[in-house]
Amino acid sequence: MGNFFSTDGPLFEGMAYIINIIYVSVLWILFSVPIITIGASSTALYYTVTKVIRHGRSYIFREFWQSFKSNLKQSTAVWLIYLVMMGILLVDIRVMGAFGTAVSQTLQFVFVIGICMVSAVMVYALAYIARFTQNVRHILTNSVLMAIRHLPKTLLLVVILAAAVLGCYLFGLGIVFIPAVAALVDSLILESIFVQYMSKEDREKEALRNHPEQYEYYNRKE
Repeated sequence: MGNFFSTDGPLFEGMAYIINIIYVSVLWILFSVPIITIGASSTALYYTVTKVIRHGRSYIFREFWQSFKSNLKQSTAVWLIYLVMMGILLVDIRVMGAFGTAVSQTLQFVFVIGICMVSAVMVYALAYIARFTQNVRHILTNSVLMAIRHLPKTLLLVVILAAAVLGCYLFGLGIVFIPAVAALVDSLILESIFVQYMSKEDREKEALRNHPEQYEYYNRKE
C-alpha cells in the first residue's frame, strides 16, 4: 500500500502521465493560435508524444520547441496545401448541393471521400515530417502511397481525427487533453507503419534509443 502512494508508485506515475498529456496539448493550442502554424504545431505534438510521453526520453517543452522550429517551413507548406485542397472540396460540395440531382448527390459523396483521403494524407505527412528528413514533394508522395497501401489503418486514422475534432467541438474543455490523446493513438498506428520503411540499422538504433539501459550498454560495447 505504501508503494502505491510513493513518488515512484502507480498513483503518482498516473498523475504525471495525465499532467504531461494536458501539458503537451496546451502547448499545441498555444502554438496553433496563428492558425497558419497548426501544421508545425501538430508535427511537434506528434514528435513530443512519441519521444517523451511514449518512450520517456528528454523533456516535453524542449522537444516540442525544437521540433516546431526545425519543421516549421515544411509543416506549414503541407498545412497550407491541405487548407487549399479542403477549401476546393468544400466549395465543390456546396455547389453540388445546390443542384439537388442524383448526379450531384453522387458527386457530393465523392468529394466527401476526397476530404477523408486528403485529411488522411495530411495526418501521414505531418507525422512523417517529425520522423524523416525529405523535401515536401517526397513527403507528400510517400504519404499518399502509404495512405493507399495501408488503407485499413488509414481509415482508422480518419476516424480518430474525426472523433478528436468532434470531441473538441462538443466538449470545450476536451481540447486540453484530446489533441495529445489523439496523437498518442496515431503514434501507435503510424510508428508500426513507418518502421517498415526504415533500414535494419535504423530500426535497431531506434529500439536502443527507446530503451536507455540497452542504449548505454550498446555504447559501452562500441
